[in-house]
Amino acid sequence: MKAIILAAGMGNRLLKVSGGMPKSMIKIGAQSIMHHQIESCRQVGIKDFVIVLGYKKEELKAHILEKLNSENVTFIENPIYDKTNTLHSLYLARGQFEDDFIYFNADVLFQSELLQKISGESKYSQLLLETKSCAEEEVKMIIDNDRRILKISKKLPIPKCAGEFIGIGKFKKDILPKFAEYLQFGVDNGQSNNYFEYAVDLLAKDVILQAVPTDGIPCIEIDFPEDLERARKMFEL
Repeated sequence: MKAIILAAGMGNRLLKVSGGMPKSMIKIGAQSIMHHQIESCRQVGIKDFVIVLGYKKEELKAHILEKLNSENVTFIENPIYDKTNTLHSLYLARGQFEDDFIYFNADVLFQSELLQKISGESKYSQLLLETKSCAEEEVKMIIDNDRRILKISKKLPIPKCAGEFIGIGKFKKDILPKFAEYLQFGVDNGQSNNYFEYAVDLLAKDVILQAVPTDGIPCIEIDFPEDLERARKMFEL
């Protein structure tokens, strides 16, 4: 199993603290966000990586190669990173949909225990769910009693939602051709500046996607300076 990491974005909301570097290079404790992610993957046996680059791609590539050998990472460029979003970046990586993979964005800090929850031998593709009452801007899930995901989107009625999708999932080989089709559909229908969950929501109508609770294991998406402070306190770094 490999990890596909989307790291093309500019991180505009963190420019004041990043000094203009890619936000995944911001240090939390002794290591950058990206290096923390690589280490967490290694702890669950993931050795191979596909990373989509865009903003300051050469600088970020060099930073990643401080932790990974070149034979263990495939770099993909999103040349229109400033005009697109995660749907388009993952669409560009669809040629790497050869086997099961773990997916996440390059601005998520998490512990390896979260990956352990979805890196086992489940027959279904799985997305990590933080069970809580959500805010309007969060990506939410509606699930059934068997934890099958029925809907996933920011635009869902909050009372019907089980919680927030934290942006980490495992996609199994058997559903990847259909997943690639829906990413293609999104690009063909003007959704390149949308989130990848647009394609996942379509996919959920055709295949079983299972929600897996985080059970309180820490995880945070770092978008704003205050998120950095929360991350450092959360992980005691």
